[in-house]
Amino acid sequence: MKLSSDTIKASVAAYWRYTKQCPLVAFEASVRLDWGYPEQADILIVTKERRLVEIEVKTSVSDFRRDGRKSCHRHFKGDTGIYPTGYFYFAVPKALANEISLLCDNLYPYAGVLGCNGLSEQGIEVYRKPKRLKGKRLTLKQVVYMARAQTATLCRLARKVEELTRVQGNLDAQLKECRDLVKLQGGNVHEG
Repeated sequence: MKLSSDTIKASVAAYWRYTKQCPLVAFEASVRLDWGYPEQADILIVTKERRLVEIEVKTSVSDFRRDGRKSCHRHFKGDTGIYPTGYFYFAVPKALANEISLLCDNLYPYAGVLGCNGLSEQGIEVYRKPKRLKGKRLTLKQVVYMARAQTATLCRLARKVEELTRVQGNLDAQLKECRDLVKLQGGNVHEG
């Protein structure tokens, strides 16, 4: 079974929020925690100690290798402290976790690797521990920025769910109308 990026994100977010008891988990937030910065992390986590954990979700080895184009990796390799990230992980399907862990030694030596089976937060396993980066404790302003960014993401998702629910309702109505028309014409209607 090939895991989608969204499935991995949901499992990893639940792991950090419920299993690790982190107070804030955000999707698609700026890694610099400031407005207008173009690079976004798949998942950002604030720990109880207000340390930032950044996670990038990858579904293939080629996708994993391409991540090196992001500017954050240059800073993480040199551990410049420009980013507030304290720990960086890649989250991947368990089928790729061993291979990705070995590749991290050369490509991303600071990165940890989380393997995901896609079933639940209990299906997350640490294959490689990350090295501690220079990112400092987050300020209250940074945590508030992250919370605001997350509420905007939730609003976008809620709108999308409402839109898909409306489309589903329209499709159900059209299907019923089509079945009724077939019945009126004396044909058989097969449910399914």
